[in-house]
Amino acid sequence: MANWKRRMLFLARHIAAWSKDGSTKCGCVITGPRNEIRTTGYNGLPRGVDRYDDEATVSQRPEKYYWFEHAERNAIYNAARMGISLEGCTAYVTGPLCADCARGIIQAGIEAVFFPHDHEFGAGWMINERWLDSCNRAILMLNEAGVTYEPVEGM
Repeated sequence: MANWKRRMLFLARHIAAWSKDGSTKCGCVITGPRNEIRTTGYNGLPRGVDRYDDEATVSQRPEKYYWFEHAERNAIYNAARMGISLEGCTAYVTGPLCADCARGIIQAGIEAVFFPHDHEFGAGWMINERWLDSCNRAILMLNEAGVTYEPVEGM
């Protein structure tokens, strides 16, 4: 199972590179019970919104927070558009979950979330202070909802 986790996290990192966000590139792969890929997502603008002519403004903080969707929610929305259930699935993400994405994960019925060990709290990777409260609340919600949230070694 560890090999599958590493493979999916590698794929999530590859998909993250598709993001046009100049400073943050996040990816998500959601798989079914037999490791089949159900959906993917990366952080970016909503479908049909093409603000790249104004990229200097739209991709800068704090303006980008109004425009860019997170990878995890994009993956969930992509599945919903195609009528794909995520009940009982597993998500592989490139970084820690924020509270908004944790709520989406829980509501979609996803049972487990794995992330690279280098993003584990206290493992040498610092969460920017502006996200710390949100990430801590995400952990509380995931624990209370019974969603597995674990780092993967060797990533």
